Amino acid sequence: MGLWFHGTISRAEAEALLSLCKEGSYLVRNSETSRNDYSLSLRSSQGFMHMKFTRTKDSKYILGQNSAPFDSIPEVIHHYTAQDLPVKGAEHLSLLYPVTVQTL
Repeated sequence: MGLWFHGTISRAEAEALLSLCKEGSYLVRNSETSRNDYSLSLRSSQGFMHMKFTRTKDSKYILGQNSAPFDSIPEVIHHYTAQDLPVKGAEHLSLLYPVTVQTL
């Protein structure tokens, strides 16, 4: 994963981090609801959005409902740094600013 992967932080902790950042900032974390899944947390003009990465039967990753399948989460992230997100409410957003893990 990349420096934008924060592991097991909660949705509230993700929002606290993103509240310090500008629109288009994002991070990836473990899903709170299912341990083996991952979520993308994003700062949008409306506030915060949380989207789950879904795994397909052939172990590819999809973001939201309308994304193309990718082999890995870093590939999904890389793609949507240049393309608008295929997500309702974030149609004009791409992943602009990774919120990196601050190592002490």
